[in-house]
Amino acid sequence: MVTGFNTDVQHRGKTYHVQTEDKGLQNPIIETLIYMGGEILAARRTSYADLLEKEVDEREIGERIEAQHNRMILDIREGKYHSKQIRPFGEGIISNKSFDEVVLDWLKSQTATERIALQMIGSDGFVEGGTARLELFVSRPSTSQGVAGAKVKVKLISTVAKPRTLVEGTTDEAGRVTLSCPLPLLEEGTAALIVQASSGKESAEIKQLIKKPARKAAG
Repeated sequence: MVTGFNTDVQHRGKTYHVQTEDKGLQNPIIETLIYMGGEILAARRTSYADLLEKEVDEREIGERIEAQHNRMILDIREGKYHSKQIRPFGEGIISNKSFDEVVLDWLKSQTATERIALQMIGSDGFVEGGTARLELFVSRPSTSQGVAGAKVKVKLISTVAKPRTLVEGTTDEAGRVTLSCPLPLLEEGTAALIVQASSGKESAEIKQLIKKPARKAAG
């Protein structure tokens, strides 16, 4: 069974070390730490206790470990930690708590600022004059669990007109929503879709360029 991964990631001349490990069935936690220069830069801890409620499937646990590890690597490559100042773990801490309690408090503080994630899991492509059909998923990155009741809005922006909302919706209990709307045919200029999701004070968005329709050959 896969119990962890260790990967060195290069980004903009810096080397980040990503370490993910399974804490074991007695403590069903997947922990990923990002180090740079020997100091902890970021951390993520998620539980897989839900998998233990049914018959344990080692393959599913392994897939979840790998998915979390790869997600943190992707965050690095997308520049999420490039401008983040390294603060050595434990810096300035004066406490009577045990080391384990301090670690848990620190890890909790890291996940407390986590934002929702918006993902497009299906679409028919976006062409002017056609119909946009979007299958969207709003989730918590640390657990991949869907966010129910998130508001999702699809806006049109272009180089020739003011932005306008095309369609709105709300995610179901699984964090999913399917939306569709007609796309205008522009005589000139370029257009794109801005898909925005919000839950409370948290928000996320993705952008998609709208293509021009293929021109028919003369004759």
